[in-house]
Amino acid sequence: MEWPEARKIGAGLANLGNTCFMNAVMQCLTHTPPLAQFCLAGEHRNALYEMGEHVSRALGREGRRHTIAPATFVKNLRALSKTFRKGRQEDAHEFARCLLDAMHKRCVDAARPKPKEGSARSETSFVWQVFGGRLRSRVACKTCGKMSDTFDSFMDLSLDVARSRSVQSALKSYTAVEVLDGANKYKCEMGPGKPHMTRATKQFTIDAAPKVLTIQARFTRRKLNQFVEYPTRLDVSEAMSDASPRARGRERYSLFGVLVHSGGSMHSGHYYCYVKGSTGHWYEMDDEGVSPVSEKTALSQRAYLLFY
Repeated sequence: MEWPEARKIGAGLANLGNTCFMNAVMQCLTHTPPLAQFCLAGEHRNALYEMGEHVSRALGREGRRHTIAPATFVKNLRALSKTFRKGRQEDAHEFARCLLDAMHKRCVDAARPKPKEGSARSETSFVWQVFGGRLRSRVACKTCGKMSDTFDSFMDLSLDVARSRSVQSALKSYTAVEVLDGANKYKCEMGPGKPHMTRATKQFTIDAAPKVLTIQARFTRRKLNQFVEYPTRLDVSEAMSDASPRARGRERYSLFGVLVHSGGSMHSGHYYCYVKGSTGHWYEMDDEGVSPVSEKTALSQRAYLLFY
């Protein structure tokens, strides 16, 4: 992915009252190369007007002189989710998911003729082409040998890092084969003597990889503070489904955004992020503050969201 010709880094964002969760997500999206290209080329006006105008301001001439106040997004916070409250610290991952979902829906609604939500054509929207992927869940019956596949779309991947020291090992655990036996036996509807309870295996794999892969470092029960290693280059080829030739070539990713949360709870504390600018240099984006940092600093954080 190549950056458009623009300033080397975007503007800082004003904190409008516990909006650091929003600012950190907005900075990572603003510095997502294909989204920046789309917006700076003016292709956003029919569907992604608010986001496109924000990106254009942050990366354009106005962003060189001023801190940007994302007032439109604060004003419309509850339009993204009725659970959001202005002035209250929210979860950055939840905000990112709601924002991407809303952007995708806008693209679908603007298409002519309008495709049915969830249809194959709805997944041709710009947002889906950038962030959308598909997971496969395969259950194999050990009695009859039959396999059952189900597919689920995703725009971010949530990995449990509680027992992992790296994103790569968490991804390996995510796609590990699980044995269904004992109290967890599988009800097979296919083989002889159907239906019957039997031993089986289950495995999740990435069937179609997105152009931009967003990873949430998921914590069980409570936030953990251990460091989980994340690479600048992430290879997910071993996590891909065998029957997905069209996904080949999208298995290797480069890191460009690291969103960090400091504090003991996801509903308190502070969010900020590190983004890779068009020149290849890293910057810390902490609300209004924009500071150059080394790659080593960007890679040594207790990351909550990663953008590849």
